This record gives sequence, structure tokens and C-alpha cells, in this order.
Amino acid sequence: MNINGKTIKSALIVAFAFVLTACGSTPQPTVELQSNQVGKDKKVAFVYVAPEDSTATTHIYGAGCLLCYGVASALTSSLDTHLENTIDDTELNALKDLVIQEYRQYNNDMQVVTLGTPIDKLKKFKGGLGFAEKDFRSFKDSLNADVLVVFELYEHGAFRSFSNYIPNGDPQGYVRGKLYTVDLTTNAYVQYLLIDQKVQPEGEWDEPPTFPGVTNAYYQAIENVKQKLADAI
Repeated sequence: MNINGKTIKSALIVAFAFVLTACGSTPQPTVELQSNQVGKDKKVAFVYVAPEDSTATTHIYGAGCLLCYGVASALTSSLDTHLENTIDDTELNALKDLVIQEYRQYNNDMQVVTLGTPIDKLKKFKGGLGFAEKDFRSFKDSLNADVLVVFELYEHGAFRSFSNYIPNGDPQGYVRGKLYTVDLTTNAYVQYLLIDQKVQPEGEWDEPPTFPGVTNAYYQAIENVKQKLADAI
């Protein structure tokens, strides 16, 4: 993975924002699907939000200074090259298709849509726990829908934790995102599921150039997410 000043600055901003968010708010708990809210008598829309960068790579956490991040990136560079060259968005699309398939058990007329406004550009909604952080209510009319199912994926590939520039452990297979369903009248969640799947490689992980342990751990993380989604919908 090529590292430049912009990449390092962006990574540090994201990490800092994550710390502030974690310290300053109570995490939204899981909301089990209220299947009556997505049944045949409801107009249901589905949107998939892919990662900004769909390329699989090693996602570094805990390297809290520019030098630390540079050292950590150097330590994972060979693994990054392997992940970026061998893993595309095929598995992510399979997760998306699974969500659509599972929801259509309740409502075969569910429409797959694109949003005119990106989710991160929507106004904030100050409803507290149990309500979406962004205000989705304008989509009720624009999509002609009662509820909106949102499947967002943020990162995939490998996860590695550092204490500054010292690794805390091996790289792990990794998929992060969330699935949630919003009542477009009230902006309340009728489902909320956080996805943060990490799988420890079996045996020795540092086996370039193919890194079979980490690669297998990634595909196991994908399978675990599939099962989690199927159980939740």
C-alpha cells in the first residue's frame, strides 16, 4: 500500500473521531428485526452502500502518531499487496445479495434503490438511542416507501492492532459494517445490527507472498458475517 501524507492524515482523523465518538456517546444496541414492519403491506426500499475504497487491505488501529503509522504500514505492506491484488468486491456483493434475498422472504416487492443524497450528507437526527443518527424521513416521499433497509460496509481485508508502532497481535480476517432498517415516518430503527467480524488466523500468519493463514481468516470472516445476517433477518 502506498503511503502519503494525505493517507496518514486521513487515517489519524478517522481514528481520533472514533475515539471521541466512543468516549462521548452510548453505542446503539442491537435492535431485532420487527418483521411486521417489512411485510407485504409495507413499501420497502433497499440501498447498499459499498466501502469508499472497496479494495481489501490491512486496517491499522492504535498507531497514534505519524511515525507510528508509517512504521505500522511498513510492517503490513507485503500483506497489503497480497490482499489488494487477490481480493476484489465479489464477496461484498455476495453479502449484499444475501441481505436482499433474506428480506424478500417478507416482501417480494422490495425495491433496490440508489439515494439522491449520500447518507453522510443527510441532516443529523437528535432522537437518541433507537433512532437513526441521520434524518431519513425525506426519502418517504422521494422513494415512495414506508421503510428503508440500509446495508453499509466500511472496511474489509485484515485488521491489525498496534500500541503506537508495536503490534498487539497478528493480522486478523476482517469485515466491518452495519445493517439497519428505518421507519421513514418516525426515523426509528426497526432493525439495527452492527457487523465487526474478526477472525484469528490458524498457525503462522507471516507467510508471503500468499499469506494463506490471513487469507483463510478473511474468507471465514465473510462466512461468519453471512451467518450473522441470515440469523438476524
